[in-house]
Amino acid sequence: METRNKIVEMAARYEEEFILIRRKLHQNAELSMKEYETSKIIAEELKKCEGIDVFTNVAGGTGVIGVLKGGKPGKCILLRADIDALAIVERNDLSFKSINEGCMHACGHDAHAAWVLGAARILSELRQEVPGTIKFVFQPGEERGAGAKELIEQDNVLENPKVDYAFSAHAWPSIPAGKIGIAHKYAFGCPAVFRVKVLGKGGHGSMPHQAVNPIMVANQICTMFPHILSEKISGTEPRVITVCSFMGGSPKGMNVIPEECYFQGTVRATNMRILKEIEKEMEAVVKSCCSLYDAKYEFGFYKGIHEVENNVALIEVCAKASQNILGEKNVEIVEECSLGGDNFSEFSRRVPSVYMYVGIKDEQQKEEFSIHSPQFILEESAISKAAAVLSEVVFEANI
Repeated sequence: METRNKIVEMAARYEEEFILIRRKLHQNAELSMKEYETSKIIAEELKKCEGIDVFTNVAGGTGVIGVLKGGKPGKCILLRADIDALAIVERNDLSFKSINEGCMHACGHDAHAAWVLGAARILSELRQEVPGTIKFVFQPGEERGAGAKELIEQDNVLENPKVDYAFSAHAWPSIPAGKIGIAHKYAFGCPAVFRVKVLGKGGHGSMPHQAVNPIMVANQICTMFPHILSEKISGTEPRVITVCSFMGGSPKGMNVIPEECYFQGTVRATNMRILKEIEKEMEAVVKSCCSLYDAKYEFGFYKGIHEVENNVALIEVCAKASQNILGEKNVEIVEECSLGGDNFSEFSRRVPSVYMYVGIKDEQQKEEFSIHSPQFILEESAISKAAAVLSEVVFEANI
């Protein structure tokens, strides 16, 4: 109880400092694997924390790791923050608006870095009471699916000492600030993209029987895709197939049947097994439709990262730690699975892990927005609370 009170007190005392760090990172938003100023700011802040060894130029050059050896025996715990921004023009009128044109922290990674830095500050001051070793990992390139493998395979971040548990936390616009959500199973799903080219036979619009219209064939394929999810794939877990672009013919070719039509989109599922099943069924639909109309096709399906599955035992750890800091009513086990993607999966596939959702919604805010929105904004009081929760997780995981 005494240690917990210290965590809460320090989080409140340093709240303004944590917010200023976040604003500095927000103002210097940088794209994936180009987070030069971002990593410099992070390293400078880590070096202010006594007892933390700082390693820079990791994960391909812009990653940062801080290592704290506690004063008591215990687990080796990894706290991860992603640090890259998005190629989005910010539409918020903020005093700390991004100074890098066309680049914005529209996914909350500035806050992620700030609350892990906050946890580093708190735990460094409590280092004599801290059990085990804590690795504060600042990962570049997440929006591009990069950074995590480099940290694991090149920088051996899970070794020396071997990491027992890994934790991360994502800013979540649908949850009110001051609350924590924890997915009961999948915090993030498996994303994939697909591309289909239908090759027909060009001709005159007045004589379609002499041609093979690839637009008509492609349209038939798109119409059939939703049936895969309802009739071909077993189970009730969330999954989607979304066609996001469709191109065929010329704007000036009002009476010209084109030679080819092209469309692409995204597929999401809660795990890789379902994603592979969807891939197989999608190509079967493409093949059968093209065969029916004497068209040819090219089909590409590109699987990305694996799902982020929260460890059952560690969900209890995170829920207890969050309740200790925020109160029981402010912690929710989220039943719905997110179909977003995050390469924290590279950590969660290898060690028991939990990815939490940190509420950032201002209750006074009228307009709804999502992550990756040019209007993305967060209630900054969430930063110190998240820093306190992550600090408490370290102690709770060692009980």
